[in-house]
Amino acid sequence: MKYYIDIKILANSEVSFGFLWQKIYLQLHLALVEIKDENECVNIGFSFPKCHDEVFPLGDILRVFANTKEELEAFMIHKWLSRFEEYTFVDEIKEVPLDVKEYVQFKRKQFKSNAERLARRQAKRKNIPFEEALKNYENMNEVMTKLPYVRMKSISTKQDINIFIDKKIVTEEDNSLFNTYGLSKTTATVPWF
Repeated sequence: MKYYIDIKILANSEVSFGFLWQKIYLQLHLALVEIKDENECVNIGFSFPKCHDEVFPLGDILRVFANTKEELEAFMIHKWLSRFEEYTFVDEIKEVPLDVKEYVQFKRKQFKSNAERLARRQAKRKNIPFEEALKNYENMNEVMTKLPYVRMKSISTKQDINIFIDKKIVTEEDNSLFNTYGLSKTTATVPWF
């Protein structure tokens, strides 16, 4: 990843960060769906440089990466975010600094979120008491609530979904592809600065 563009989200007293993230992320997801390959992969990756910010868990900047300036131009961020011009500031395309020493994998983390259902299933499968199985899922909600997420409405199922975003710092760059949420599908990284 050699080029990037920052999208600054400008929340105000009338519109919350959560609402804006939901709408902006959906637009960019749709843009990535337009350019996906036959394996549902794209060469555009997202980063959240202010992840775990005090103001909002994902911060107020979404950084979009590509290998070339032309790929970022073809992504047409301005077109996809035209409805949100008063709530976003899209910076110019810049080169990634040469002194980057860390990379990060942002991955979607999916949870099977009904602890009681999972415990009943485990109790039956392992032939153990329900209470014992339930103890195995005690920390599940705690782990979920620590991860930042974007709430979206699925276009295909019309259901609300949470895209939980897990962050892992690594020292090696990996030029694998990303999913249509701009997140690492396997081991892809983006520069961390």
